[in-house]
Amino acid sequence: HDILFFWVARMVMMSRCLMGVLPFKEVFLHAMVRDAHGRKMSKSLGNVIDPISVIEGITLDGLHKSLQGGNLDPKEIKKAEEGQKADFPDGIEECGTDAL
Repeated sequence: HDILFFWVARMVMMSRCLMGVLPFKEVFLHAMVRDAHGRKMSKSLGNVIDPISVIEGITLDGLHKSLQGGNLDPKEIKKAEEGQKADFPDGIEECGTDAL
């Protein structure tokens, strides 16, 4: 939880400086981060995205190849690939550093 304070503080300071308003009035912290399908986000489940892939963009095939470098069970790789195909059918378009 230590880093969450700094993330929230940065968002508040940048928003106040650039836009003159608070980005949010309340912050709710939860110990578990989940993906769009309700599964726990975890490298070992293959449902996390490398921030560099968001910045530079990546094809669906590139996403699939990124799963091969981990220690996922072949059944989990298949499940993760299906999830990637459903969530990012055309891969991830280049978003630049502003996306983060």
